[in-house]
Amino acid sequence: MRDMRKLVKNNKGYSLVELIIVIAIIAVLGLGATWSIALIFGANAKTCANDIVGAISECKIMTMTKGKGNVRLLIYRDGEGGTIYSELQTRENNTASWKTENDGREKVGASRCAVGTSEGTEDIPTSRDTAWEFYFDRSTGKLMDTTTVSEIHVLGGSKHYCIKIEKLTGKTTKELL
Repeated sequence: MRDMRKLVKNNKGYSLVELIIVIAIIAVLGLGATWSIALIFGANAKTCANDIVGAISECKIMTMTKGKGNVRLLIYRDGEGGTIYSELQTRENNTASWKTENDGREKVGASRCAVGTSEGTEDIPTSRDTAWEFYFDRSTGKLMDTTTVSEIHVLGGSKHYCIKIEKLTGKTTKELL
C-alpha cells in the first residue's frame, strides 16, 4: 500500500523528456509545412518563367514565318495583383488594326508571382493598354528597338528566375538566380 502512494504521488504532470519530444515533433511538422509551401510557390515561379519564355519564342517564330505580316506579343497583369497574361497579335500591314491570335490571351502566371524588369521589383503593367510589347525583325530575328524590355525577373517562394532577351539575335535564356 505504501508503494502505491509513492506511485500516485509522483504522477503529477509531464516529465521534461516528454515535453522536449512533443516540442521536437511540432517543430518538425512546422518545418515540413513551411518547406512544402515554399516548394509550391517556387513551382509557380518556374511555370510562369517557362510560359513567358515560350510566349516570346512563339512571337519570334511567328514573326519569321512568311505570310503573318507584323507580329507583336503583349505581356501584362490583369488588374492590380491579378493573373499574368500573354497575347499574340498580328496585322497584315502597318495601317491595319491588330488582331489577337490563338483564341485570345493565354495565362502565363498566377497572382502569387512577382514579375518585373529589375530584381525584386514588381512593375509589370496592370492593363492591356500599357502592356510590355515585344517585336522581332522578320529577316534577322533581332529584338526591335521599340521593345523596351530585354530582361524580366520572376520571383515566387524561394525561387528567382531571370529571363534575358539578347537584342541582336532575339535569343531568350532563363536562369535561376
